[in-house]
Amino acid sequence: MRLPTTEQRDFVSTVEAIAAKHDPLRGVRAAAASRQLDEALWQALVDAGVLEPLREGDVLTACLVAEALGKSAAPVPYLSRSVAQESLSVMGADDPEVWATFGFLGADGGCTARSLDEREGRVDGVLPFVPDADLAQAVVAVVRGDRPCAVVLDIADAKRTPLRTLDLTQPMSSLEFGGAAATVLSVAGTELVAAMNRVQAVGTAIHCAGLVGAMSWLLETTVTYAGQRVQFGQAIATRQAVKHSCAEMLAEVESSRAMVLELADALGDEGNDNDAHARELLVSTVKAFVSDAAQDCASRAFQLHGGIGFTWEHDLHHYFKRCVTGATLFGTATSHRARIARYLRALPTAQ
Repeated sequence: MRLPTTEQRDFVSTVEAIAAKHDPLRGVRAAAASRQLDEALWQALVDAGVLEPLREGDVLTACLVAEALGKSAAPVPYLSRSVAQESLSVMGADDPEVWATFGFLGADGGCTARSLDEREGRVDGVLPFVPDADLAQAVVAVVRGDRPCAVVLDIADAKRTPLRTLDLTQPMSSLEFGGAAATVLSVAGTELVAAMNRVQAVGTAIHCAGLVGAMSWLLETTVTYAGQRVQFGQAIATRQAVKHSCAEMLAEVESSRAMVLELADALGDEGNDNDAHARELLVSTVKAFVSDAAQDCASRAFQLHGGIGFTWEHDLHHYFKRCVTGATLFGTATSHRARIARYLRALPTAQ
């Protein structure tokens, strides 16, 4: 596992400074409605180069950026842009710079969306869960048939239905296509399967990094509050039960961060692709652990904040919702543990 370099840490500090300057949650605090994109914030991030590392295959830096944005719960389309950008790159798109999102998510949160139907260059079907479809111009999806392939569809050709979701900072929509024209990408067959595995792995890494950022904010905020909240003449941080709970949160944050760094390092090592199954095992191991850790960390933060944590005025509920919904995106902990079990059962037994 490679640790972040000084240059990478400096870049992340720049991203954090931009987020702090724009106060990303300001618009969501003002009204109980889904986010309205802060265009000045997003443009500042793009100008700073947050999308550049992944274009160069630097998954580690992309994950560090995701962690920084997760720490501020920034309601920006970084995850969807990154996953779509990786999809277009590995699937042979002519224009990987188009503002696109991805349409792979199914009802279980994994990349299991039912494929679309294609006939004579026209596509029909529904993509049930598409992030940031209110902002993107296009969506990358998969078409089934005798020779499954990936396509790029214009969102303007779809009937878009905003979905009511728990996390207001990351809106979802369903897209229904009826005879829409599609741009067919060059990757198909077994190459498409490999490309989808790559996209899912990179998306999982970036998403888990964002959850680590949210968990980090929860830990820091909870420790600060415990040191300030006084009961019976003493700060609650002096109570052993509170200390132990904060220590558990710290262990979850640091363990999750280490696992994400290990995954990002593995995905960035293109020269070592001898065991794709082992890499898929690592993806599932990381996602299963981080999903559980994020939910537990958020629950502990709520418990230790007491009543103030349940108010709309406190930002804690935004992070709680992001952790709870984030635990399902790119597959639940249960589904990934089942995937790990299938992998282990398939291993040859020692004689």
